[in-house]
Amino acid sequence: MPIPKKYLADFEEHKIYHVFNRTNNKERLFLSDENQRFFLKKYSEYLTPFSETIVWCLLRNHFHFLIRIKSSEIIKADLSSRDIEFLSASEKDFLKEGITLSELVERAFKRFFQSYALAFNKGSSKERKLILQTF
Repeated sequence: MPIPKKYLADFEEHKIYHVFNRTNNKERLFLSDENQRFFLKKYSEYLTPFSETIVWCLLRNHFHFLIRIKSSEIIKADLSSRDIEFLSASEKDFLKEGITLSELVERAFKRFFQSYALAFNKGSSKERKLILQTF
């Protein structure tokens, strides 16, 4: 089911955005404190180069971030200072002006969500069943 347009916006430099997401069927997003720490670590890894986090909130089945997008100049300077071998395809495309700032941030969020989902799904199904039984 597509996301209604009223919930979508292009990311623009210096603007503030409320980014949130929740699980399907009120399932748990975090099964342990370690899940939350990993989630925030991955968030920082993927999004810190492009945004400043004003505030965040992690809840049982969803999360909220209030972020400000950095300027294109700051992002380009940061990316240019890194070894090109370690840049993602999106970051390389952004430096070549093949994608917009909005696309860069969208792809960073996508990579972040995928990274967490893959790690979460690799977790012990026994642990998940045990935790879900308590609710």
